[in-house]
Amino acid sequence: MDASKTISCYLSTPFASLKLIKLLLIFLFIFSVNFIFCQEYDPSKKITIHADNQSIEYILSEITQKSGLNFSYNSTVIEPNEIMSFHAVAKTLNEILETFSEQLNLDYKIIEDQIILKKPKKTKSSLKNYTISGYITDKESGESLPGATIRIDGTSTGTISNAFGFYSITLPKGNYTIEISYIGYLNEKRNIELTKDQKLNQILSFNSQILGEVTIQSNEQLELLEKSQMSKIIINPKTLATLPEFAGEVGLVKSLQTLPGIKTHSDGSAFFFVRGGNKDQNLILIDDAPIYNPAHLFGYYSVIIPDVAKEISIYKADMPIEKGDRLSSVIDIRTKDGNMKKFEINGVLNPLMYRFSVEGPIKKEKASFYTSFRHSNFKWLYKQVAPQGDIYMLDFNAKLNVQINKNNRIYYSIFYGKDNLINEANTDRGGIKWSNFASTFRWNHIFGRKLFSNATIYGSQYNYALLTGPTEWVSEIGNLNINYDLTYYSQPQTTFKFGINQSYHWFNPGNLTQVENYSFFPVVQKSQSRKTVFYTNGEHDLSEKWSVKLGFRLPIWTNTGPTIVYQFDSSYQVSDTLIIQDKERFKTFVNFDPRISIKFKVDSSSSIKFSYGIYHQYIQMLSNTISPFSSFEVWLPSGTNIEPQRADQLALGYVKYIRKANLELNAEIYYKFLRNQIDYTPHANLLLNPLIEGELRFGEGKSYGFELLLRRTKGRLSGWISYTYSRTLQTINGLNNNQEFPAFYDRPHDFAIYLSYNLSKRVNISANWIYYTGSAITTPISFYSYNGYTVPLYGNKNNDRLPDYHRLDLALSWQLNKEIDHKFKHNLTFAIYNFYNQHNPVSVNFNKIETRDGNYVVPANLFGTSELMNSQKYLLGIMPSITYKFRI
Repeated sequence: MDASKTISCYLSTPFASLKLIKLLLIFLFIFSVNFIFCQEYDPSKKITIHADNQSIEYILSEITQKSGLNFSYNSTVIEPNEIMSFHAVAKTLNEILETFSEQLNLDYKIIEDQIILKKPKKTKSSLKNYTISGYITDKESGESLPGATIRIDGTSTGTISNAFGFYSITLPKGNYTIEISYIGYLNEKRNIELTKDQKLNQILSFNSQILGEVTIQSNEQLELLEKSQMSKIIINPKTLATLPEFAGEVGLVKSLQTLPGIKTHSDGSAFFFVRGGNKDQNLILIDDAPIYNPAHLFGYYSVIIPDVAKEISIYKADMPIEKGDRLSSVIDIRTKDGNMKKFEINGVLNPLMYRFSVEGPIKKEKASFYTSFRHSNFKWLYKQVAPQGDIYMLDFNAKLNVQINKNNRIYYSIFYGKDNLINEANTDRGGIKWSNFASTFRWNHIFGRKLFSNATIYGSQYNYALLTGPTEWVSEIGNLNINYDLTYYSQPQTTFKFGINQSYHWFNPGNLTQVENYSFFPVVQKSQSRKTVFYTNGEHDLSEKWSVKLGFRLPIWTNTGPTIVYQFDSSYQVSDTLIIQDKERFKTFVNFDPRISIKFKVDSSSSIKFSYGIYHQYIQMLSNTISPFSSFEVWLPSGTNIEPQRADQLALGYVKYIRKANLELNAEIYYKFLRNQIDYTPHANLLLNPLIEGELRFGEGKSYGFELLLRRTKGRLSGWISYTYSRTLQTINGLNNNQEFPAFYDRPHDFAIYLSYNLSKRVNISANWIYYTGSAITTPISFYSYNGYTVPLYGNKNNDRLPDYHRLDLALSWQLNKEIDHKFKHNLTFAIYNFYNQHNPVSVNFNKIETRDGNYVVPANLFGTSELMNSQKYLLGIMPSITYKFRI
């Protein structure tokens, strides 16, 4: 039988046909399934994925849905609930997996219908690295933006721009989405293919819809990227517009008193105290040049005009390694560089003050200038009662900014401020005057993509004069500094800074000038000092959760002649006199100041921070009055009789973000141990005293506290609530029986509420309420009679307190333009300082008696037994103001 017949016969039987059909169906099913799965993974198929702030698990499911391949991985390799962003437009699966695995530092492999994710055999460090660098600038003005965040989207890798807007970040070869953000500005994203070193400059636009705010440096991305920085406050001057004003001006110091850890002296004072430090332990810098007196008109106004500043940074701990030698805080003010794109005129007018500024390009995108002038308008207040008076305040700011080429840039800035309170009545001149001068020349140079250099020459001088007739008592302090430092951006996880500073200081503790019989008056010796500082600092991310910053300062302080030095014995009597020749060195201090800070990222919304540092201070202001008006300001250097002041500070902080409610909780505790603190013998004489150092007493102090801040910055209603509990205690040899006592600025409780509400796009209302414990003062514990007079008897130092302070300020800001984006903008601000007219005393006296007509006078040759009455002085009641502002 042939084969065809055999098959035909076989198929002709019903059972055989049914069996063959089953075999064919099984074969076709297996083949079709295999065909379907084989065709499901098409290497050329284009896929699009968009995921903003989604979990890794969600992104994997999206890739699975669109590719048909499942993922397989160990839970130790990735965290499925970790939040990231991932975007791919019309990419193949392999391209998507390449970018995704690079962002998470993983390897992948496709086996049949599975994508296997695993730890890489070849780490990123072994891949070819390239550097992205450039400047972040403002779209409208071309101003550089310091502290801008540059983040690789979907990762924790990133950096921030330095004080001049420059950034550098090194990454492995690959495709990245870079997100650039800055407080108060709209975020920008850039997609780049990194196959070589690139220069990437980015322009950001100001977000005019963001409410005015003082911004704490704890924005989630900034907190993540600033590594271990803590106790830092950043103020964007553009956002101060909604704060209630005093007499038509937004004062920086007065706005800071709503924040935890910063205590102002009182009404009418620019003095402030930070974490238990005295008023001279705060370093105020304008473009790196120190300002020794931040006050205009005794402190009613501040020399720091927010509109002149580009950025203001305040450090309460973990202070920058390159910034000065003070114990308590650094206020670092960067002035505007000037608009690189167009000319602009700004003006402020109110009954007490006027101010104008002009800025614009000298050559567009290459050079610009900025100038500002402010002057008081007080004459209409006093011309009738003091027609011979000459009372005014003024300040002038100017800056020149030139971009020589892409790697070189120079700046020159100048500041001058003056106060004049003089009366020429009846040919007898009397009064006081003081002035601040500061100037800075800076050269920025970029060496390659990773190395940034900053060379600076700056100087400042402060003069204070007391006038009576033709005689002037003048005190003075000045300095000249040369600074050079380098910042090396080694990797995104590692940055180094190192530099050297050489400074020269001169001091005049107060002497008379223009005196006919000069020899009859004592001469207080002038002195000079110089300081050399070496410093270095390194920041490194140890892992996704841990980062550390280590550094140190090595200051070398040397006193030089010519001068005369008096040495004192244990009874503070002169034991020896040293005559120091010109340029002769006679006292040197060398100190090692280490700094360390650590940050631990608890999760994506909270972190814990720790810092420790040793700080030394080599200059001190002598003033033995608690008055907000410091009449005699004497600056002296550390030397034979004055050891450098020292502070050891520990701080621990916790930050938590509550996304749904747009709330941020910031809590910090600190402890500060202070050495070589200065106080004064009772009734110390600081005026025309050659033996002034013998009036000083030295000891130790400690300060500790807890600071809490809850704030909201998004939405029509914004603001914050702050509370501080703190103590500042001192033990001074020879005072208070060598027993511990509270410092004048020891105020246990400090509470503030600030609220801002946008009624519409053009109208904003704000309120500010402040409460704090009264300052510590010394009052009599009893009285006794002597020859018909009542005499007060005093006990422990600072045994009593002034009444508690509280005040409410209100403000309404009205944008006069109906069109918000109009070129000419103008607005009116109505403000009421101390709305309910609270009389907050600044002093209490026990030296007056009550006369028959009900007046209180100081007794003079009065017989009788009239009791001494206590009287209180306050400075300010309710203070309304109206201010007109415009911009062209």
